[in-house]
Order: sequence, then structure tokens, then C-alpha cells
Amino acid sequence: MSSLAGRAALASGVAALLAASAAAIVAAPAGDALWITVTVLVAGGGGFAGAFLLLRPVALSVRETAEAARALRGSSLSARAIRTTGPTAELTHEFNVMAAALEESSRAITAEHARLEAALAAAADGIMAVDAETDVQYANPAALAMLGLGEEEVVGRTLIESVRDYELDALLREALAGEGTPPSRVVPFGAERTPLRALAVPVAEGGSWAALLVLVDLSDVQRVDHVRRDFISNVSHELRTPIAAIGALVETLELGDLENDEQAAFLSRIHSQVQRMALLTNELLDLSRIESGAIHLEPERVDLASAVAEAQAGLTPRLEACNVRIDGPSGETPAVEADRTATVRIVTNLLDNALKFSPEGSAITVDVRDEDALVAVEVCDDGPGIAAQDLDRVFERFYKAEHSRADEGAGLGLAIVKHLVQAHGGTVAARNEDGRGAAMTVRLPKRFVGREPRVPS
Repeated sequence: MSSLAGRAALASGVAALLAASAAAIVAAPAGDALWITVTVLVAGGGGFAGAFLLLRPVALSVRETAEAARALRGSSLSARAIRTTGPTAELTHEFNVMAAALEESSRAITAEHARLEAALAAAADGIMAVDAETDVQYANPAALAMLGLGEEEVVGRTLIESVRDYELDALLREALAGEGTPPSRVVPFGAERTPLRALAVPVAEGGSWAALLVLVDLSDVQRVDHVRRDFISNVSHELRTPIAAIGALVETLELGDLENDEQAAFLSRIHSQVQRMALLTNELLDLSRIESGAIHLEPERVDLASAVAEAQAGLTPRLEACNVRIDGPSGETPAVEADRTATVRIVTNLLDNALKFSPEGSAITVDVRDEDALVAVEVCDDGPGIAAQDLDRVFERFYKAEHSRADEGAGLGLAIVKHLVQAHGGTVAARNEDGRGAAMTVRLPKRFVGREPRVPS
């Protein structure tokens, strides 16, 4: 018999003893009744005192365990029963084991919730959770950015009330209808008609989360597709012109009725068109190598003033033909750790682009500035400047502004600049200079932080 059961039996025995004593008092002669009564009272008092002392620890232990249970119910998961010895030792031990398991489970759930929230918050795709009534329960930062709304404008409101888009609402309600996951749709959202690929997924046994709405911004995908179409159009145009010219010149030569001077002129034009095609092909190949990381960079100390002078020398015939001068940097310029050939090409392409838009008799200014860990090289012209809608696109491959369509280039020069600069760990930017034309700025780190040069095998 356990200690608790023994104490209960003892209390029962005391009660039975008192009952028997009372019966004896009633049956005893009058002379002995007083003596028996005193004896019984003394014995009964001692029994009650003993029973009280025996049962009091049980009562205290039960009360403390009840208080610990109430603390657990109030989310104080570290609460435990204090008395682990005595008649209730087994009860308090099992309670504490249960409380420890409950605390560990709660910690695991909290950690899982934190991991899930971090994953959802870091996701590039927009994710929204709604209940069965389409009230939004959660929206990650990407979703809020796509919708252009704050959390207080979305969470706690119905989807249609917050996003005001009937296509998204209809897609979500289709998922909530319980007929499986509906196919995704491309929805033009908002005043800007931003293309969003939307997918609604029902959540089984998700509590207040009855369905998830996943949004993917397709703007970059459409932009790449636009670039691809521009590429096909530009390259087709650029290649068609020299090929047609070469074909016509060759056919004329084949007729054999030209004088030698005319033949020489025709051959010169053929040579010029072939060079144009070769330049376009080489630029395409170079850009492909740079973008794929196959370019070989050999970092060394490069004086930017000498790089500007070398680039200027290569453009001298065109500068003289257009009557455009270059005002290079004056005084001592900071050096950078970079690939010299790539650096000269960067400056050459910037000067070549400025020359295309410089009016006759104007000047191109080259400024080299020390910016702590970076060195900025800025090329500014006196041309018409860059249209606001073109500022973010001038460094895209194959992109040409409307007023430069007549130029013979294919729109690869500035794209090559951007990728060469990025290969060195630098940045590019374009803006309009007040009172002048366009300003192109590249920033290169003084210490080489780009791709490591390859080790020869």
C-alpha cells in the first residue's frame, strides 16, 4: 500500500475508534462514564492531531500542483510542482514530466514558426494567406511591395477590399471552393498593369490559413523578352544593310564593265561593309564572353590619365573628322587595380558613345575623381541628353534611343561597358548634366575585387 493510501487508512481507523469509544461510554456504568469520556477525548484529540499532521502535506502538495497547472494554462511554461517527496511524490513527478514535455513542444513550435516566417519574409515572390472568408491573415514584404500597400491596409481586410482586383479574388475563391488547385493566371495588376502570375493554393487543416495566394512579378521576364525582340530587330537590320551592299557591289563587279577606278571604289566600299559586319560580330562575341564570365582579367596598377589618353588616341581620326575635342583630366589622377586592356576599352566605349551625340565644334569632358575606396570616371558631352524614359535602359544590350536609330552601331558599346565594370566589382550610371548633354559615370574599386584571374593549366 502506498504512503498516501496508508495515511487514509489511518484516518479511517481513528474515526472507527472514536465511534467505538462513544458506544462504550453509552453502555458503561455511570461511575465509569466520566473516566471513559476523558480518556476518549484525549485519545480522539490525539488522533485528530495525528491525522491533520499526516494529511496536511498532501493538501499542500495538491494546492501547489494546482497553482502550477494554472500557471501553465497562463503560458508560463517554466512552472513546476515544488514538492517532489512525500505521499504525492509520484503525482508531482508525472506532472513535472508533462510540463517539461509541453515546454519543449512549445519551443519547437515557436522555432518552426520563426523559420517559416523568415522564409516567407525572404521570399522574392509575393505570398498572402487568407481564411475561408478571404480575409487576409498574412502578407509577406514582397507581396506588399508588388501591391504598393502597407501591412495595415491589407491584413485583417478581405482580399477584394485591399487589392481591388476581381481576377485575383475570383482565382482565390476558386481555390477555396475545394475543387483542387486552379491553374495559374497572368493578371495585369494596378494602374501600371504590372503583369503578375498568380497561383491560389488551398491549405488543408491550416487553421485560419485556408488558402495561399502566390504572386510572381513578370516585369523582368517581359523586359528580357522585349530585349530579345529588339536584338532580333537590330541585328537583322544591321546585318541586312552591309550584306545587301556587298551583294550589289559584287554583282556589279561580276558584270566586268567598270573602269579600274570604279572597281577600286567598289572594293573599298566592300571592305568597309565587311569591317562593319566583323565589328558587330566581334562585339556580340565579346559581350557573350563577358556575360558568361569567360573573360580573362589580369589586374595591375592602371593610371587612369594614361588610359584616357590611349583611348583618345584611338579615336583621333573620328574626332578630327567631327571637329570635336576631348578635355581630359588635369593634374594627378588616382590609380586603380584593374585589367588595363578592359579599362582602356571602357573609356574608349564611353568616349565613342559621347562622340556619336556631340555636335560639331563641341567638347567632351572627362573627369576622374577620388571617392575613398572608389575612383569615378565621368564622361560628359554637349549632345541632346537622354530622354527620361531611356535613362534606366541605356546600358542594356541592343538598346538604342530613338534619336540614335540612324547611327551605325548596334547598341552594344554601353552594354560592354556595364559588364566589364561589373566584372571589376564596380558600378555604372547615366544622367543628364545641367546645361550640357549626357553624363556617363563608372566607378571602379581601387583594389581589385572582381573575378580572380585564371591559373594557366
